[in-house]
Order: sequence, then C-alpha cells, then structure tokens
Amino acid sequence: MHLDRRQQMATGLAVLPVVLIWQVNGIYLAALARIDALLFWAADVVQWIALPTILLIFLAKKASVFPKHYGLDTSDLRWQTLTLGTVGVSITAGLAFYLARNWAWQLFGQPTGFFTFPGVFPTGSLGTVIWFYSAITAGIVESIFYIGLPWLLYRNLKIKPSRISFALVASTVFAMAHWEQGPHIVTAALFFNLVACAWYFKLGSLWPIVAGHTLIDLLAFS
Repeated sequence: MHLDRRQQMATGLAVLPVVLIWQVNGIYLAALARIDALLFWAADVVQWIALPTILLIFLAKKASVFPKHYGLDTSDLRWQTLTLGTVGVSITAGLAFYLARNWAWQLFGQPTGFFTFPGVFPTGSLGTVIWFYSAITAGIVESIFYIGLPWLLYRNLKIKPSRISFALVASTVFAMAHWEQGPHIVTAALFFNLVACAWYFKLGSLWPIVAGHTLIDLLAFS
C-alpha cells in the first residue's frame, strides 16, 4: 500500500506511543505490582488492549489504514500458509529465543532482572486465563507495532527500503523494550524478532507471526 503524507504521519503517531510506553512500562508496572496486583492488571489491560485498540481505530478512521495494509489480510489467506507458517515461526523463532537466552545466561550469569511479569501471575484457574491473555495480547500487539506497522511506514518513507536495516533497527527497539527482565531476555528478544521479521518478509502475512509469537510466549510464561 502506498501511503500519502497524511497517512504516513498518522501511522507514525500510532506507532510512537506504544514504542515509548513499552520502554518505560517496566518501571510503573513494577511499582503497581508492589502496591496491589489489581492495579497492575488494570494498567496492563489499558496498555495491551485499550491503547492499541484506540490507536488502530484512529488509523482506520482518520487515515484509512486497515489491518490488511499491515499484514493482517484475510482475503487470500490459506490455511496451509497459516499452519505451516505458524509451525515455522514457532520452531525457528522459538529456538532463536531460547538459544540466545541460554547463551546470554552463560555470558551475563542468570540475573533476575528488575521485574518479571510471570512473577505476578495469579494461581489456579484465573492464572490460566491470565496466562492465555498475556501470550495472546503480546503476540498480537507486538507483531503489529514492532513489525507490521513500522515496516509499512518505513517502506513508504524510503526510496530503496532495506529489509536488513529495518529488521536490525526494529528488533533492537523491540529488545530494548524488555530491559526490565534482564540482559538475557533482551538478547533473546533481539534474535526472536530478527527471525520473526525474516518470516514476515518471506510470507507477506503477519498472521503466522502472531500465532507463532503467541505459542512461544505460552511456553515462556508457563
């Protein structure tokens, strides 16, 4: 899709709040978790559901940028592509994540990090609901705002867009958003997103990335 200047500005304005908030969320979420778990999860819902939804509606209403334009097209999506793509993303990006994490553990030791989200998961059936909620929202939101929308904007701003340059920058920003979980998760997130970007370029659809990301997070949060 070709974006005019107004659409480019709207897309940038939609991506920016998420990228900025994700860089500092470890601070305020950790503070809220120490005060009350309910406050933590209320803020989490605002961050992972309310804010992204508002921004995507803004894009659709004000700039006519719809999900199909940033990789979530369903018009010609085939189940074979979705299934095989999801398997491919899950295996390769999952291996990249865990191998990079384990390598970082060897390099940095096993620091606990400033704050870890699974540490605030409730137990019992509610914990299962939160487990699925956390993995699904992360899979959807991070795929859209760290791959789909940024790539749409970048390839409209550059005469000769470089997939390698984009993947390196986008993955670095994505990795930095995980700083509060320690250097091993930052390293793992970097390599995970590099692989996810490569799959997105190959498949041309964000759906397998969303599904694979969700499956990997289900394992990581368990």
